Amino acid sequence: MVRNFQVPRLFGGMLVFENVMTAFRGQRGENPILAPFKSMWGEQEISLARDALNILSQLQLAHVRLNWATELSGGQMKLVEMARSLASQPQMLLLDEPAAGVAPKLAHEIFKNIIKLNKELGITFIIIEHRLDILFYYVERVLVMNNGKLIFDGRPEDVYKDKLVIEAYLGEAE
Repeated sequence: MVRNFQVPRLFGGMLVFENVMTAFRGQRGENPILAPFKSMWGEQEISLARDALNILSQLQLAHVRLNWATELSGGQMKLVEMARSLASQPQMLLLDEPAAGVAPKLAHEIFKNIIKLNKELGITFIIIEHRLDILFYYVERVLVMNNGKLIFDGRPEDVYKDKLVIEAYLGEAE
């Protein structure tokens, strides 16, 4: 399981491509004993670089791969953090407000990518999101919590009709 933060935590002094490269597990070139011997890790490094470029392409970030992470928009930063998470090959990815502070068009692109990655790679996504107007286009199931307790578990189209959700978030139900 890998977690992405609401506010992306990228390595600002590194390029987008380098940020993604840091996440791959088992990099032989990082081993202090093997590092002086490029023949022991060079092929793996090339393979991981191809994988990083593929991930960046999937998330429509290939064109910014040589930009500093600090030069990106907030939405692009969120996508780079997702790319870095994908490089670690998770089975489950927890996303904390992936659409927060992002223009609606990019927010929809983020969720389209999530759906695509779920179908193609089989990754389970758990998403915490308050922009329900966007979220409900893409999810199959919604869980609503109030004060640490689950008060709703169901389809997106039913959440607005639920008495407990209305009381907790909109005031008293009639």
